[in-house]
Amino acid sequence: MPARVRSIFCARPRYAIGLLVGRHRDGLDKTEKELLEEMAKALGNTGHQLEEVIEEMKALEEVMERTEDVEEYNLLVERFNDLHRTAMARREMLMIHREAIKIYKHTVIDAVYPIPERKKKRTAP
Repeated sequence: MPARVRSIFCARPRYAIGLLVGRHRDGLDKTEKELLEEMAKALGNTGHQLEEVIEEMKALEEVMERTEDVEEYNLLVERFNDLHRTAMARREMLMIHREAIKIYKHTVIDAVYPIPERKKKRTAP
């Protein structure tokens, strides 16, 4: 150990520990900042993925409204309900990512990301 560092440790141990902890703390602050940035990116990506599924559901819903054939409509309902399951899974992932950054109130999710209800198949006349 160099003489200067040894003298700091011997003469003023609290000061020396403070220097070491301060350096360590700076490293932790940087790492914590990087982790928060990555979590925020993941949160944004999850929200964007949920938006894409909801947009696809809305587009499919418009096609379903114009469809008169029962078989074709029922196939579209299956696809729509598959998208609904995907949207619900992405909504859950969004909630998990929010909780990871200490946001526990999720009531805003339904207002910002309204997921259409599941559809029922038609029966032949």
